Amino acid sequence: MTELQTHSETTHKTKRLTKIDLFKVWAIWISCLGGMMNYERMSAVGVCHAMIPVIRRLYVLKEDIVAALKRHLVFFDTDYTAGTIAAGIMASMEEQRANGAPLTDDTINKVKTSLMGPLNGLGSSIFQGMLIPILLALGISMGLEGNVAGPLVYTILVNGISLPLSYWWFMVAYEQGGRIIEQLTESGLLQTATSIVNFIGLMAAGSLTARYVNFRLVSQVLIGGVTIDIQTAVFDKLVPNLLPLAAVLVVWNLLRKGASPNRIILILFVAGFGLGYFNILG
Repeated sequence: MTELQTHSETTHKTKRLTKIDLFKVWAIWISCLGGMMNYERMSAVGVCHAMIPVIRRLYVLKEDIVAALKRHLVFFDTDYTAGTIAAGIMASMEEQRANGAPLTDDTINKVKTSLMGPLNGLGSSIFQGMLIPILLALGISMGLEGNVAGPLVYTILVNGISLPLSYWWFMVAYEQGGRIIEQLTESGLLQTATSIVNFIGLMAAGSLTARYVNFRLVSQVLIGGVTIDIQTAVFDKLVPNLLPLAAVLVVWNLLRKGASPNRIILILFVAGFGLGYFNILG
């Protein structure tokens, strides 16, 4: 009887991430996210790698660990510095889920998707648009004056600002994310929040489509002595970017039917190479 009680208490014991776990997540994220890119899922491998300390701490059963790894291997692409906000929220959501919160794989991934666009804009504005140009100007001006410390000053300053800021963002996101999720669960607003996040995720997917999928029909036809550009005369008149949209919908339908992503990529590569070689698409 005592063994059963002890097992029951252990089973229902609240699972918490330690400060070391959280530091590992942040350190892996900030160090590896930009170096683990691929054209199928962008930074997904880096995200999964960063979440391993969380998964090891929270889950014991093999099937739970495998499910968590798969959950964080979906498409993800954002500014890696501001993206630590997403990492903090992911860690918080995993902790809540491990303690019984009704957070499905779909909900977690939709939250991640909804964060990509805003965080990319935040990071690009702060770092690419302001901090890096200013510090580069400082370092270059020192170098032009013959001061060899220019590159060193730039490196120290850019890392001295971005690293502490990204860690602070990560910890605030983790701490506040847990409270927000708990409040949503207790108030019954989780389903409404999920619907809102789903809508934002679809908007993000649409923006990614417009950004990354870009090709047009370049072949022309000769009718009655007049050369007609089919792209501008037909497709653009119907719906701008109709062909990229159609391609995305076809791929999406194939994925829904369980087609292999690698096979789809191979088909797209062969089709794109062939159609481009014969000057049909460009």
